[in-house]
Amino acid sequence: MNDASGMVLADKKKSFSINLINGIYISAAKRNSGKTTISIAISRILKNKGLIIQPFKKGPDFIDPMWLNIASGSRTYNLDFYFMSDNKIRNHFMTHSLNSDISIVEGNHGLHDSFDIYGKSSNAEMAKLLGLPVVLVIDVGELNRGVVPLILGFKEFDGDVNIKGLILNKVHSKRHEKNLIKAIKYYTDLKIVGAIPGNSEFSVKQRHLGLFSTLSSEEAESLVEGMASKIAGHIDMESIIKISKIANKAYPEIRNLRTIMSGMMPDIPARKSLKKRSAGYTVKIGIAYDNAFNFYYNENIEALENLGCEIVKFSPLSDKSLPDVDALYIGGGFPEIFSKGLQANAAIRTEIKCKVGQGLPVYAECGGLMYLCKSIYYENNFNEMVGVIEADVKLTKKPKGHGYTKFTPYSYEKGRETFWFNKIKSVKGHEFHHSYLEISPRRYELVFKMKKGYGVDGVSDGITYKNVLAGYTHIYSPSSPNWFKNWVVFIKQSKKSGQKQKIFYTEF
Repeated sequence: MNDASGMVLADKKKSFSINLINGIYISAAKRNSGKTTISIAISRILKNKGLIIQPFKKGPDFIDPMWLNIASGSRTYNLDFYFMSDNKIRNHFMTHSLNSDISIVEGNHGLHDSFDIYGKSSNAEMAKLLGLPVVLVIDVGELNRGVVPLILGFKEFDGDVNIKGLILNKVHSKRHEKNLIKAIKYYTDLKIVGAIPGNSEFSVKQRHLGLFSTLSSEEAESLVEGMASKIAGHIDMESIIKISKIANKAYPEIRNLRTIMSGMMPDIPARKSLKKRSAGYTVKIGIAYDNAFNFYYNENIEALENLGCEIVKFSPLSDKSLPDVDALYIGGGFPEIFSKGLQANAAIRTEIKCKVGQGLPVYAECGGLMYLCKSIYYENNFNEMVGVIEADVKLTKKPKGHGYTKFTPYSYEKGRETFWFNKIKSVKGHEFHHSYLEISPRRYELVFKMKKGYGVDGVSDGITYKNVLAGYTHIYSPSSPNWFKNWVVFIKQSKKSGQKQKIFYTEF
């Protein structure tokens, strides 16, 4: 059943029934303009209207997607030029958008900011690739009539970018708002779809959003609902919904409902909510998930599910024992902030160390690597960790590794087979860590040669011990689709034999 906007209400039972893609790309003139807060609020406002929202985040971000997950009630997916080709990005967006009412892409940085002078990695290029109309957020706190040349510059710099709406943020007063609107309407034809006051009641600082890991689920939910309720009266949602319908023109291949229903569109997955799926699982993977560990790409979780894995979450902070699983995946997060709590839970640390000794497969990224070490030195205290890896973790004020990574296993270069990544030629990833390992240079033979990025020591990444692989690099499964496929094969083999054996894996 459709509402007045022509969209299908979320509380009505429906099968795969939407034949159009509706969406907007929320970007900003510059960083720290309030784009993230506004994206979260809009997602929740639309959800509260009964619409099914599909959120996306540009770039290798973890924190903003977690907020968007809560705001929309749907899994947020990442879109990134470094990880995927243009075709893969477009298909990734399309297949995850099909069974939703509206897709919302939150950009990163400013609309035209890019690693190169040609703008190849910019939000503008992403919006054009996806065929999405742009809603531009502008911090007008120190602007009045001067906002006009700024807007015209953004509009004319690249005429192919379809800027269709403006949200004015940090408006001082009703008089300020009136003058801004009058000037914008006089000199431009752009629709103003929001004017948000700049007082403290409406301000959610970026650092507060960055403290996701310190909040309980109830506190995070309350913050999201609070953002939405405060901003709702200052956003023209009907105009935003109308603008979103422009996107369907960019996807003529799916505009015919019969084409979809007859199965002519291949490999279009049903929409997945945040709720656990029921399936015929063959492997159980325990995923560390609590305030200390929550940096996971939803694509990675979904890849494991699609490989027949049951995801069982556990908390290294509060659970006294591990769930009955065949392997552990310990992702990133802020283990240093919660190092005292992790140390206090000696029972699960002891069990993990014991299970690793018995051959339990473990894959750990960044924070997971830190947790598997002997200790974390934080705020002048050594806090004991699992002790699987003979190294102490020290924190630094500046990032030790920050940005995209690329590595090749040394085993591939030497032409020998080892562990489950023996057939990998090259893998792309991302790292962001303010820590390093104090470790004996000869204690471990690091397994990955860094071609881009820092890793463990600026040259290499990846420590192996028994059936454990731990490193600073975060892997994004769409960029390396066989990474988890090979790991699951290894887990199954380990489950059958109780020990690591030589297996043949898929090449990358």
